[in-house]
Amino acid sequence: MPQLRTLTAAALAVLTAGGLAACHNGARTRTAAPVASRGAGDGAPSQTPGHGPPSSPAPPSPSASPSASATPSGSPTATSPSPIPRSRDGLPPVISRIPTQDKIVFITIDDGWEKDADFVRLIRDERIPVTLFLANMAVKKDYGYFRELQQAGALIEDHTMTHPYMPKLSYKRQKQEICDAADIYTKQYGARPTLFRAPYGSTDHDTLRAARDCGMKAVFFWREVVSNGSIAYQVAGKLHRGDIILVHFNPNMTADFKRMLRSIKKQGFTPAAVRDHLPPQYFE
Repeated sequence: MPQLRTLTAAALAVLTAGGLAACHNGARTRTAAPVASRGAGDGAPSQTPGHGPPSSPAPPSPSASPSASATPSGSPTATSPSPIPRSRDGLPPVISRIPTQDKIVFITIDDGWEKDADFVRLIRDERIPVTLFLANMAVKKDYGYFRELQQAGALIEDHTMTHPYMPKLSYKRQKQEICDAADIYTKQYGARPTLFRAPYGSTDHDTLRAARDCGMKAVFFWREVVSNGSIAYQVAGKLHRGDIILVHFNPNMTADFKRMLRSIKKQGFTPAAVRDHLPPQYFE
């Protein structure tokens, strides 16, 4: 099975400029496609032409997220965070931040190619809350590894069967990618995923329909992406309350993860559990 590759310095420069991420499967490097994370009342993300992952993605719309300049909690002038965006027609919202006035962020980890035993110990011993978006092709040879992470507190969620570029697929194929993975994880981990992240962050209207029809309550995007332990920012070169951070299972996972944690702590933030900060209906 191919291994997850680390990002090149050139790729990191692109990430820093645009707040984007590269998902890796083998030697081929792929860049994230745009996702339009829209605010309340907006519909599905805008459709991207189906010619494979484009190289110049756009970051999520600011309207999908609370203001980055919120006053600290407890201040007399503190403003309430913006609500989680909603989509029309019962489609799941696409979110890149979770509204909060606390100095917390949410760590999400994609794919599952690398399986570092030291990383399990780190998550368990330090009680670090993480959400895993697993691609079945990356995890199927060792479901037990991720079961250990689940037992350490990790949330297991859906990242498709084969990590395809979703807008290139029909609705039927997209639904198969999402539902089949959810069925497997239900059997393997005892709970059906209700959160979904599209490979490369790329969706179209059919992706949201398929996610909804497979029982997904939200589609996750991100605000920061981590490469080799270094955080690339979309907004103002720093973390903001409620940001969703994208990490990949990669070589040197434990050392890189510790480096990221030091950066989070240095900015005065604490990792928090997604389950504790989304309404209960997102997990039903």
